[in-house]
Amino acid sequence: MIGKCVLLALLVAFASASPVAQDNGMVDFREALDMFINAYKKMMPCGFAADNIPAMAPLTVDFFPFDYVNGETHLKGNVSNIRVSGLDNFQILSGSFDNNTMRATFDFMYPALQILGSYEVEGVLSIGGLLIPIRQKVLINKKITDLRYVGEYTFGQSLTNSNGLRIKDLNLHYFVGGVVAANWDQYMDIAGNNYFNSFINSFSVLFTEEIQPYVTPLYEKYVLPSINSLLSNMSLTDLSNYLVMQAGVWNNACNVQA
Repeated sequence: MIGKCVLLALLVAFASASPVAQDNGMVDFREALDMFINAYKKMMPCGFAADNIPAMAPLTVDFFPFDYVNGETHLKGNVSNIRVSGLDNFQILSGSFDNNTMRATFDFMYPALQILGSYEVEGVLSIGGLLIPIRQKVLINKKITDLRYVGEYTFGQSLTNSNGLRIKDLNLHYFVGGVVAANWDQYMDIAGNNYFNSFINSFSVLFTEEIQPYVTPLYEKYVLPSINSLLSNMSLTDLSNYLVMQAGVWNNACNVQA
């Protein structure tokens, strides 16, 4: 539950974190959002074990095995020594919240995300009935620049509780400024690795462009139901109180672990 609350609160916080005009009724809500964002950044280097939130500055994964089967596709392997840095350097570019319409906008960006680690995979990939054998042992070195999220949504009345909230009329997009991969597969020569990295760089940006029409529908199908289930039990005051409470807990997270 805490993970869903974090996702919800971050979405709301990003929407209202820029210095826009607010009426007197929204001052406490705005202050709660500012407190939450500041505490979230402070907590990221340490995480919060009590709520199963890992350290995120950097985010690390020592070892994770996988065994994926879907029809004739069967891929087995693992990822190890993963390190993702830059998650705590997000920048809020703009945001607004209209207390009358309950409409929110947000625009935030990760200037640079660095992904290091390794993975091994072996198996068969089925594409259109064609079986392709896969065998890779790769050192990961990938950098994503200017990962940006822009969107808007409205707070409406919950469909299950007249006193609760829900997010509706969502419009979400994300953009990638660039991707630079310098991965190394030990089963390829220099030319093969260079070609594969070049493909990753160009395909990643192209994929981002092509997937835009599907971002909002996918989010509405797989993420919003859980968020709206939580919101159905919250008024705007309840949400403000949650943000303040969570900020108070997270402010001391790293001090407690130290």
